Amino acid sequence: MKIAITGCGIAGTTAGFLLAQQGHAVTIYEQAEKCRPVGAGILIQPIGQTVLKQLKIYDLIEQQSARLDYIEAVKHTGGRLVFLEYQRLRTQLFGLGVHRGLLFSMLLDLSRKAGAQIRENSRISGYRQTVDGVVLEMDEEEQSEPFDCIVATDGARSILRNASGIRHRCVDYKYGALWKTGSCITVTDRLLQLVEGTKKLVGLLPIGKNQCSFFWGLTADQFTQYKRQGIEVWKKDVRQLCPQAEEILAQIERFEELTFTTYRDVSMESCWADRIVFLGDAAHPTSPHLGQGANLALEDVWEFTECLKNTTDFTIACRQFELLRRSKILYYQKVTRWLTPFFQSDGWLKGWGRDLFLPLMCQTPILREQMLKTLCGFKSGWTSSRIEMH
Repeated sequence: MKIAITGCGIAGTTAGFLLAQQGHAVTIYEQAEKCRPVGAGILIQPIGQTVLKQLKIYDLIEQQSARLDYIEAVKHTGGRLVFLEYQRLRTQLFGLGVHRGLLFSMLLDLSRKAGAQIRENSRISGYRQTVDGVVLEMDEEEQSEPFDCIVATDGARSILRNASGIRHRCVDYKYGALWKTGSCITVTDRLLQLVEGTKKLVGLLPIGKNQCSFFWGLTADQFTQYKRQGIEVWKKDVRQLCPQAEEILAQIERFEELTFTTYRDVSMESCWADRIVFLGDAAHPTSPHLGQGANLALEDVWEFTECLKNTTDFTIACRQFELLRRSKILYYQKVTRWLTPFFQSDGWLKGWGRDLFLPLMCQTPILREQMLKTLCGFKSGWTSSRIEMH
Protein backbone atom coordinates (compact mmCIF):
# COMPACT_ATOMS: atom_id res chain seq x y z
CA MET A 1 0.00 0.00 0.00
CA LYS A 2 0.90 3.67 -0.32
CA ILE A 3 0.73 5.07 3.20
CA ALA A 4 1.00 8.68 4.39
CA ILE A 5 2.14 9.32 7.96
CA THR A 6 1.49 12.75 9.45
CA GLY A 7 3.93 13.87 12.12
CA CYS A 8 7.58 12.87 12.37
CA GLY A 9 7.85 12.27 16.10
CA ILE A 10 8.37 9.10 18.14
CA ALA A 11 5.20 7.43 16.85
CA GLY A 12 5.60 8.65 13.27
CA THR A 13 9.19 7.50 12.86
CA THR A 14 8.43 4.13 14.46
CA ALA A 15 5.48 3.65 12.11
CA GLY A 16 7.60 4.75 9.16
CA PHE A 17 10.22 2.12 9.91
CA LEU A 18 7.85 -0.78 10.59
CA LEU A 19 5.54 -0.09 7.64
CA ALA A 20 8.39 0.46 5.18
CA GLN A 21 9.97 -2.74 6.47
CA GLN A 22 6.75 -4.55 5.59
CA GLY A 23 7.10 -3.37 1.98
CA HIS A 24 4.66 -0.46 1.99
CA ALA A 25 5.51 2.78 0.19
CA VAL A 26 5.67 5.22 3.10
CA THR A 27 5.86 9.02 3.15
CA ILE A 28 6.15 10.91 6.44
CA TYR A 29 4.93 14.52 6.45
CA GLU A 30 6.40 16.89 9.04
CA GLN A 31 5.46 20.54 9.53
CA ALA A 32 8.87 21.58 10.90
CA GLU A 33 11.39 22.94 8.41
CA LYS A 34 13.88 20.31 9.55
CA CYS A 35 13.43 17.02 11.38
CA ARG A 36 15.82 17.28 14.31
CA PRO A 37 16.15 15.94 17.83
CA VAL A 38 14.25 18.15 20.29
CA GLY A 39 12.57 17.79 23.65
CA ALA A 40 13.58 16.84 27.15
CA GLY A 41 13.61 13.48 28.88
CA ILE A 42 11.10 10.64 28.70
CA LEU A 43 10.63 7.66 30.97
CA ILE A 44 10.61 4.44 28.97
CA GLN A 45 8.78 1.86 31.05
CA PRO A 46 9.21 -1.93 30.71
CA ILE A 47 6.37 -2.08 28.15
CA GLY A 48 8.12 0.53 25.98
CA GLN A 49 11.44 -1.25 26.41
CA THR A 50 9.82 -4.37 24.96
CA VAL A 51 9.01 -2.48 21.75
CA LEU A 52 12.55 -1.05 21.53
CA LYS A 53 13.88 -4.61 21.78
CA GLN A 54 11.63 -5.62 18.87
CA LEU A 55 13.02 -2.66 16.91
CA LYS A 56 16.57 -3.87 17.73
CA ILE A 57 17.67 -0.51 19.16
CA TYR A 58 17.18 -1.21 22.85
CA ASP A 59 20.84 -2.00 23.62
CA LEU A 60 22.08 1.24 22.04
CA ILE A 61 19.44 3.28 23.87
CA GLU A 62 20.08 1.55 27.20
CA GLN A 63 23.84 2.18 27.02
CA GLN A 64 23.31 5.95 26.75
CA SER A 65 20.41 6.30 29.20
CA ALA A 66 19.82 6.09 32.94
CA ARG A 67 18.56 2.97 34.68
CA LEU A 68 15.95 3.94 37.28
CA ASP A 69 15.21 1.55 40.12
CA TYR A 70 12.26 3.42 41.60
CA ILE A 71 10.11 6.53 41.48
CA GLU A 72 9.79 8.78 44.50
CA ALA A 73 7.60 11.74 45.37
CA VAL A 74 8.36 13.76 48.51
CA LYS A 75 6.35 16.48 50.24
CA HIS A 76 7.94 19.85 50.99
CA THR A 77 7.94 18.86 54.66
CA GLY A 78 10.20 15.90 53.88
CA GLY A 79 7.59 13.16 54.21
CA ARG A 80 7.58 10.53 51.50
CA LEU A 81 4.44 10.53 49.35
CA VAL A 82 5.22 7.85 46.74
CA PHE A 83 7.89 5.16 46.75
CA LEU A 84 7.57 2.46 44.10
CA GLU A 85 10.43 0.06 43.42
CA TYR A 86 10.25 -1.79 40.08
CA GLN A 87 11.96 -4.84 41.57
CA ARG A 88 9.02 -5.33 43.95
CA LEU A 89 7.11 -6.59 40.89
CA ARG A 90 9.89 -8.47 39.10
CA THR A 91 13.56 -8.40 39.97
CA GLN A 92 14.69 -7.66 36.40
CA LEU A 93 12.40 -4.64 35.89
CA PHE A 94 13.47 -0.99 35.86
CA GLY A 95 12.61 2.28 34.20
CA LEU A 96 14.82 3.91 31.60
CA GLY A 97 15.40 7.65 31.61
CA VAL A 98 16.03 8.56 27.97
CA HIS A 99 16.75 11.82 26.17
CA ARG A 100 13.93 12.22 23.66
CA GLY A 101 16.40 13.45 21.06
CA LEU A 102 18.44 10.24 21.31
CA LEU A 103 15.40 8.02 20.79
CA PHE A 104 14.06 10.21 17.98
CA SER A 105 17.39 10.26 16.11
CA MET A 106 17.66 6.47 16.17
CA LEU A 107 14.05 6.00 15.03
CA LEU A 108 14.43 8.56 12.24
CA ASP A 109 17.57 6.81 11.04
CA LEU A 110 15.75 3.45 11.06
CA SER A 111 12.81 4.79 9.06
CA ARG A 112 15.04 6.41 6.45
CA LYS A 113 17.16 3.29 6.03
CA ALA A 114 13.98 1.21 5.62
CA GLY A 115 12.96 3.42 2.70
CA ALA A 116 10.45 5.83 4.23
CA GLN A 117 10.39 9.21 2.46
CA ILE A 118 10.47 12.32 4.69
CA ARG A 119 8.67 15.48 3.53
CA GLU A 120 9.67 18.36 5.78
CA ASN A 121 8.08 21.82 5.97
CA SER A 122 4.67 20.32 5.12
CA ARG A 123 1.85 21.93 7.07
CA ILE A 124 -1.19 19.65 6.84
CA SER A 125 -4.57 21.38 7.10
CA GLY A 126 -6.87 18.42 6.41
CA TYR A 127 -7.53 15.52 4.09
CA ARG A 128 -10.18 14.35 1.64
CA GLN A 129 -11.08 11.22 -0.21
CA THR A 130 -10.93 11.00 -3.99
CA VAL A 131 -11.62 8.29 -6.54
CA ASP A 132 -7.92 7.38 -6.35
CA GLY A 133 -7.70 7.14 -2.56
CA VAL A 134 -7.09 9.85 0.00
CA VAL A 135 -5.05 13.06 -0.31
CA LEU A 136 -3.60 15.36 2.33
CA GLU A 137 -4.52 19.03 2.05
CA MET A 138 -1.81 21.54 2.89
CA ASP A 139 -1.46 25.25 3.41
CA GLU A 140 -1.56 27.44 0.30
CA GLU A 141 -4.10 25.09 -1.33
CA GLU A 142 -1.57 22.40 -2.12
CA GLN A 143 -2.38 18.73 -1.85
CA SER A 144 -0.43 15.50 -1.75
CA GLU A 145 -0.46 12.64 -4.18
CA PRO A 146 -3.19 10.03 -3.52
CA PHE A 147 -2.54 7.45 -0.80
CA ASP A 148 -4.33 4.27 0.17
CA CYS A 149 -4.52 5.34 3.82
CA ILE A 150 -3.25 7.79 6.43
CA VAL A 151 -1.58 7.00 9.74
CA ALA A 152 -2.08 10.12 11.88
CA THR A 153 0.65 10.60 14.47
CA ASP A 154 0.49 14.39 14.53
CA GLY A 155 0.37 14.73 18.30
CA ALA A 156 -1.93 16.03 21.00
CA ARG A 157 -3.07 18.99 18.89
CA SER A 158 -3.79 16.88 15.83
CA ILE A 159 -5.27 18.82 12.93
CA LEU A 160 -6.57 15.63 11.33
CA ARG A 161 -8.57 14.64 14.44
CA ASN A 162 -11.08 17.42 13.72
CA ALA A 163 -10.95 16.80 9.99
CA SER A 164 -11.85 13.12 10.46
CA GLY A 165 -15.30 13.88 11.84
CA ILE A 166 -14.80 11.31 14.62
CA ARG A 167 -16.62 12.43 17.75
CA HIS A 168 -14.23 13.31 20.56
CA ARG A 169 -14.01 15.17 23.85
CA CYS A 170 -11.12 17.57 24.45
CA VAL A 171 -10.10 19.22 27.73
CA ASP A 172 -7.17 21.62 28.05
CA TYR A 173 -5.56 21.58 31.47
CA LYS A 174 -4.90 24.86 33.24
CA TYR A 175 -1.53 23.64 34.46
CA GLY A 176 1.53 22.88 32.37
CA ALA A 177 5.28 22.81 33.01
CA LEU A 178 8.61 24.48 32.33
CA TRP A 179 11.22 22.01 31.01
CA LYS A 180 15.00 22.06 30.80
CA THR A 181 17.71 19.44 30.28
CA GLY A 182 21.13 19.91 31.83
CA SER A 183 23.98 18.50 33.89
CA CYS A 184 22.91 17.10 37.25
CA ILE A 185 24.53 14.43 39.42
CA THR A 186 22.45 14.79 42.58
CA VAL A 187 19.77 12.37 41.31
CA THR A 188 20.89 9.33 39.31
CA ASP A 189 18.80 6.24 40.06
CA ARG A 190 15.20 7.41 40.32
CA LEU A 191 12.58 9.82 39.10
CA LEU A 192 12.33 12.36 41.92
CA GLN A 193 9.33 14.64 42.35
CA LEU A 194 8.73 17.16 45.13
CA VAL A 195 5.36 18.71 45.88
CA GLU A 196 3.89 21.45 48.01
CA GLY A 197 0.12 21.16 48.04
CA THR A 198 -1.29 20.92 44.52
CA LYS A 199 0.15 24.20 43.21
CA LYS A 200 3.87 23.45 43.36
CA LEU A 201 5.44 20.47 41.61
CA VAL A 202 9.06 19.96 40.55
CA GLY A 203 10.85 16.93 39.20
CA LEU A 204 14.21 15.56 38.12
CA LEU A 205 14.45 12.67 35.66
CA PRO A 206 17.97 11.26 35.05
CA ILE A 207 18.56 10.56 31.35
CA GLY A 208 22.15 9.29 31.28
CA LYS A 209 25.58 10.86 30.88
CA ASN A 210 25.12 12.82 34.15
CA GLN A 211 22.19 14.67 32.61
CA CYS A 212 18.72 15.24 34.05
CA SER A 213 15.46 16.47 32.64
CA PHE A 214 14.06 19.12 34.99
CA PHE A 215 10.43 20.24 35.11
CA TRP A 216 8.50 22.80 37.17
CA GLY A 217 4.71 22.70 37.10
CA LEU A 218 2.77 25.96 36.77
CA THR A 219 0.00 27.73 34.88
CA ALA A 220 0.48 30.11 31.96
CA ASP A 221 -0.56 32.98 34.24
CA GLN A 222 2.02 31.98 36.84
CA PHE A 223 4.69 31.82 34.14
CA THR A 224 3.76 35.33 33.00
CA GLN A 225 4.02 36.56 36.58
CA TYR A 226 7.46 34.97 37.03
CA LYS A 227 8.66 36.65 33.84
CA ARG A 228 7.55 40.00 35.26
CA GLN A 229 9.28 39.35 38.58
CA GLY A 230 12.52 38.08 37.05
CA ILE A 231 14.26 34.73 36.84
CA GLU A 232 15.93 35.00 40.26
CA VAL A 233 12.54 35.07 41.97
CA TRP A 234 11.60 31.86 40.17
CA LYS A 235 14.96 30.24 40.99
CA LYS A 236 14.48 31.06 44.67
CA ASP A 237 11.12 29.25 44.66
CA VAL A 238 12.65 26.22 42.94
CA ARG A 239 15.60 26.06 45.37
CA GLN A 240 13.27 26.26 48.34
CA LEU A 241 11.31 23.22 47.20
CA CYS A 242 14.06 21.30 45.39
CA PRO A 243 17.67 22.05 46.42
CA GLN A 244 18.70 19.02 44.30
CA ALA A 245 18.04 21.19 41.20
CA GLU A 246 20.78 23.71 42.03
CA GLU A 247 23.20 22.42 39.39
CA ILE A 248 20.62 22.80 36.61
CA LEU A 249 19.46 26.20 37.90
CA ALA A 250 23.05 27.45 37.66
CA GLN A 251 22.94 26.70 33.93
CA ILE A 252 19.84 28.85 33.33
CA GLU A 253 20.21 32.59 32.77
CA ARG A 254 17.01 33.49 30.91
CA PHE A 255 13.45 32.15 30.71
CA GLU A 256 14.01 31.74 26.96
CA GLU A 257 16.25 28.76 27.77
CA LEU A 258 13.25 26.92 29.20
CA THR A 259 10.39 25.31 27.29
CA PHE A 260 6.82 25.87 28.47
CA THR A 261 4.29 23.20 27.57
CA THR A 262 0.62 22.70 28.39
CA TYR A 263 -1.36 19.47 28.53
CA ARG A 264 -4.65 18.30 27.09
CA ASP A 265 -6.84 15.25 27.48
CA VAL A 266 -8.72 13.84 24.48
CA SER A 267 -11.12 10.89 24.32
CA MET A 268 -12.08 9.70 20.82
CA GLU A 269 -15.19 7.65 20.15
CA SER A 270 -13.05 5.61 17.76
CA CYS A 271 -9.38 5.80 16.79
CA TRP A 272 -10.11 5.27 13.10
CA ALA A 273 -12.39 6.24 10.25
CA ASP A 274 -12.42 5.39 6.56
CA ARG A 275 -8.77 5.40 5.36
CA ILE A 276 -7.31 7.02 8.50
CA VAL A 277 -6.11 5.71 11.88
CA PHE A 278 -4.89 7.74 14.87
CA LEU A 279 -2.00 6.50 17.01
CA GLY A 280 -0.17 7.80 20.08
CA ASP A 281 -0.91 11.31 21.30
CA ALA A 282 -3.00 12.01 18.22
CA ALA A 283 -5.47 9.40 19.51
CA HIS A 284 -5.25 9.72 23.30
CA PRO A 285 -3.20 12.62 24.69
CA THR A 286 -3.13 12.97 28.48
CA SER A 287 -1.15 14.83 31.11
CA PRO A 288 2.32 13.33 31.72
CA HIS A 289 1.71 12.41 35.37
CA LEU A 290 1.81 8.67 34.72
CA GLY A 291 4.75 9.00 32.32
CA GLN A 292 3.06 6.76 29.76
CA GLY A 293 2.75 8.90 26.61
CA ALA A 294 5.78 7.62 24.69
CA ASN A 295 5.21 4.06 25.91
CA LEU A 296 1.60 3.94 24.76
CA ALA A 297 2.64 5.47 21.43
CA LEU A 298 5.35 2.87 20.83
CA GLU A 299 2.96 0.07 21.77
CA ASP A 300 0.18 1.55 19.58
CA VAL A 301 2.42 1.54 16.54
CA TRP A 302 3.75 -1.96 17.17
CA GLU A 303 0.26 -3.41 17.64
CA PHE A 304 -1.21 -1.63 14.61
CA THR A 305 1.60 -2.66 12.26
CA GLU A 306 1.26 -6.24 13.49
CA CYS A 307 -2.46 -6.10 12.67
CA LEU A 308 -1.69 -4.73 9.21
CA LYS A 309 0.90 -7.43 8.67
CA ASN A 310 -1.82 -10.07 8.93
CA THR A 311 -4.25 -8.56 6.40
CA THR A 312 -4.23 -6.47 3.25
CA ASP A 313 -7.48 -4.79 4.30
CA PHE A 314 -6.90 -1.50 6.14
CA THR A 315 -10.39 -1.51 7.67
CA ILE A 316 -9.99 -5.02 9.08
CA ALA A 317 -6.59 -4.07 10.55
CA CYS A 318 -8.11 -0.99 12.21
CA ARG A 319 -10.95 -3.00 13.72
CA GLN A 320 -8.54 -5.61 15.10
CA PHE A 321 -6.27 -2.90 16.47
CA GLU A 322 -9.08 -1.05 18.23
CA LEU A 323 -10.36 -4.28 19.75
CA LEU A 324 -6.86 -5.00 21.08
CA ARG A 325 -6.21 -1.53 22.46
CA ARG A 326 -9.52 -0.06 23.62
CA SER A 327 -9.58 -1.49 27.15
CA LYS A 328 -5.98 -0.57 27.91
CA ILE A 329 -6.20 2.96 26.51
CA LEU A 330 -9.42 3.64 28.43
CA TYR A 331 -7.78 2.43 31.63
CA TYR A 332 -4.70 4.65 31.31
CA GLN A 333 -6.78 7.66 30.25
CA LYS A 334 -9.08 7.26 33.26
CA VAL A 335 -6.25 6.78 35.75
CA THR A 336 -4.29 9.76 34.40
CA ARG A 337 -7.41 11.92 34.36
CA TRP A 338 -8.12 10.96 37.97
CA LEU A 339 -4.53 11.44 39.13
CA THR A 340 -3.76 14.82 37.52
CA PRO A 341 -5.77 17.17 39.81
CA PHE A 342 -4.22 15.54 42.89
CA PHE A 343 -0.83 16.87 41.74
CA GLN A 344 -1.72 20.02 39.80
CA SER A 345 -4.90 21.91 40.62
CA ASP A 346 -6.27 24.73 42.75
CA GLY A 347 -8.00 22.43 45.25
CA TRP A 348 -6.29 22.15 48.67
CA LEU A 349 -8.64 19.33 49.63
CA LYS A 350 -7.28 17.10 46.86
CA GLY A 351 -3.75 17.68 48.13
CA TRP A 352 -4.80 16.78 51.66
CA GLY A 353 -6.45 13.56 50.47
CA ARG A 354 -3.42 12.68 48.32
CA ASP A 355 -1.02 13.18 51.24
CA LEU A 356 -3.17 10.95 53.41
CA PHE A 357 -3.89 8.04 51.09
CA LEU A 358 -0.99 7.71 48.61
CA PRO A 359 1.60 6.64 51.22
CA LEU A 360 -0.86 4.05 52.56
CA MET A 361 -1.49 2.72 49.06
CA CYS A 362 2.26 2.33 48.42
CA GLN A 363 2.61 0.37 51.65
CA THR A 364 -0.35 -1.97 51.05
CA PRO A 365 0.96 -4.99 49.08
CA ILE A 366 -2.09 -5.62 46.88
CA LEU A 367 -2.47 -1.93 46.00
CA ARG A 368 1.28 -1.47 45.52
CA GLU A 369 1.26 -4.36 43.04
CA GLN A 370 -1.49 -2.72 40.98
CA MET A 371 0.32 0.62 41.09
CA LEU A 372 3.52 -1.03 39.87
CA LYS A 373 1.72 -2.86 37.06
CA THR A 374 0.19 0.46 36.04
CA LEU A 375 3.58 2.19 36.18
CA CYS A 376 5.28 -0.50 34.10
CA GLY A 377 2.56 -0.37 31.44
CA PHE A 378 1.34 -3.91 32.08
CA LYS A 379 -2.29 -3.13 32.89
CA SER A 380 -4.66 -3.99 30.05
CA GLY A 381 -7.85 -2.96 31.86
CA TRP A 382 -9.24 -2.39 35.33
CA THR A 383 -9.08 -6.05 36.30
CA SER A 384 -6.52 -7.44 33.87
CA SER A 385 -2.83 -7.15 33.13
CA ARG A 386 -0.27 -8.79 30.87
CA ILE A 387 3.10 -9.25 32.49
CA GLU A 388 4.12 -12.78 31.61
CA MET A 389 5.21 -11.88 28.05
CA HIS A 390 7.55 -9.06 29.08
